[in-house]
Amino acid sequence: MIARELMTGNVVAINSHEELITAVQLMIDHGFRHVPILEGGSLKSIITALGAINGIINNGVNALKEPVAKHGSDKFIIASPDDDAVMVIKKMLNNNVDAALILRDNDLTGIITERDVVSKMPEQLFIKYRVHEVANKSPICINEEVTLRTAMETMISHGIRHLLITEQDKLLGVISVKDILKHVIKYYKLRGQVDLNITISKLMSHNPVTIDSGASLIDAIKLMRRNNISSLPIVEMGKLMGLITEHDIVKNMIK
Repeated sequence: MIARELMTGNVVAINSHEELITAVQLMIDHGFRHVPILEGGSLKSIITALGAINGIINNGVNALKEPVAKHGSDKFIIASPDDDAVMVIKKMLNNNVDAALILRDNDLTGIITERDVVSKMPEQLFIKYRVHEVANKSPICINEEVTLRTAMETMISHGIRHLLITEQDKLLGVISVKDILKHVIKYYKLRGQVDLNITISKLMSHNPVTIDSGASLIDAIKLMRRNNISSLPIVEMGKLMGLITEHDIVKNMIK
């Protein structure tokens, strides 16, 4: 399999002078976590969902009106459409990045993310695994009284896109970077400001999709696809046992 078979084509990109809010709205509208930034038609950097969150933490919600280039990152790799797909995935993991931008003659022709890998790689690569073999047994958890600001800071400090809200070992809900950005954009457009001190209980998902630790990895992938999500809390007899994400799946697939 080569990169062009794995990539998403017709890449949605943004010009470097456009505002951060435009990039965030593109992420929300298209279900993306990455938007390449172009300058003069050439690739400059990339803005990620976590990068947007970090900008808001550091500069307040007024960061949304700043040029997106200010918040861009060089945390991506570049590959050719004809590169071996597995080698591209290994390079992503080795460089601790979750996106590969595909260029042909310096033109951006596609992007490969962890979602592309999980959705498009042959099922035979996953078939031997069970969820408990791949899952994170000690995911980052917070309580429902934590503020939105603290949740955002926790995501940034740990480099994660999902937080589990718990009371002892009981799962109460999930908050994702997508949930946070949707909330921020909604209230910024309505009021021109966003209260980052509200408790997370007001915007978390209260009935998240979960999975059993003994389920097959194929079942987990199908459940993620069906619900358009990138993580699944693992719950047994009402007790939280862990979390499985697209990143966990990709990492273990290449072992």
